[in-house]
Amino acid sequence: RMTYHVNPTNQEACRNRLMSGGSNSNSKNKKPFTEEDPAWALLAHQNNFDMQLYSYIEALFEEQDAFVEGIPDEFRKIDGTCCKCDPPTFPPEGFTCPQAVKNQ
Repeated sequence: RMTYHVNPTNQEACRNRLMSGGSNSNSKNKKPFTEEDPAWALLAHQNNFDMQLYSYIEALFEEQDAFVEGIPDEFRKIDGTCCKCDPPTFPPEGFTCPQAVKNQ
């Protein structure tokens, strides 16, 4: 389980942006198609092994749902630290905030 250690609110917002749209999805210029479209059959034939792998990954994803069942949605923020918050928060065992990289 991953928790945030720099700026929990900002990191969660960034994660949500990546998970909902990706970093380079370019979905505005593409029309989604369905399994009924002729292009689907052509792509499925050409990418037969990819389709089998994708089916396996979908099944695996469903199985892995059991591993996170019962974990609260905001668990990444539980006991999280925030170096940029005022005042900064740190875990009891101590934590060194990352230093900003300065251009020279």
